[in-house]
Amino acid sequence: MPACPYCGSSELEVQKSWRFRFYNVTRYRCRRCGGIFNHYANTSGKGKPEFYIRVRRR
Repeated sequence: MPACPYCGSSELEVQKSWRFRFYNVTRYRCRRCGGIFNHYANTSGKGKPEFYIRVRRR
């Protein structure tokens, strides 16, 4: 499981998941700081293996 890019906590709540091109995307909300971010995990071997995109911080 990924860590929050805002505070580093592993106390995350899954909000939703979907597929975008060759990535499986999961939106998480941090229970500690309230930050929301998307985690992109590559399933095909093309592009980056995984990365995060910050959506907003509460």
